Amino acid sequence: MIRIICVLFVVVLVSAAPERKPHYDINDAPALFEKFIKDYNRHYKDAADREVHYKAFVNTLKEINKANAGDSATYDINHLSDLTPEEFEKMNGLKIKPNI
Repeated sequence: MIRIICVLFVVVLVSAAPERKPHYDINDAPALFEKFIKDYNRHYKDAADREVHYKAFVNTLKEINKANAGDSATYDINHLSDLTPEEFEKMNGLKIKPNI
């Protein structure tokens, strides 16, 4: 009986623990981008195109960090993380206001 109570106690503690939201060190962006490319099988036209998407990816990391710091939702890297604002608008028909 005590064993069951202990197991239930552990389950409650684990399920009640706050979810850890990702926070990315921007200094790790090159390695994170390489992992992103591999995970999502990305291919770019040339080095210049790759650099444009790398910069968009870094901006996304910054936005993820900012959003995870204050929002109750959790944000993370996904298949859209390397899109430029123009590509995102074209894909969704949504106009994004730049953060200035």
